[in-house]
Amino acid sequence: MKGISGNPVLDAYQRMAISPVAGSTTVQAPTPVTPVAGRSENAEVSISAKARGLAAGGEAAIDTAKVNELKKRIEAGDFQLNYEQIASQLLERCG
Repeated sequence: MKGISGNPVLDAYQRMAISPVAGSTTVQAPTPVTPVAGRSENAEVSISAKARGLAAGGEAAIDTAKVNELKKRIEAGDFQLNYEQIASQLLERCG
């Protein structure tokens, strides 16, 4: 069939779709895997108490009085960050 689109790329695609490439073979579906009789492999998973607590919404309660105090200090411009203390606590927690 001669190309009718006038676009050489589309004509080449159509020729390839219609005629097989020389030396090519058809692809066959994979053979399904059959389980070995009498053998079962089970994975065992355990979740730590800490992970369960985090998934349930966290362990620590929020101290609303402390949060409100920090908000007031930030709004007033009185809140100063201690970068050395933050860095040392990060290193302690992360190891």
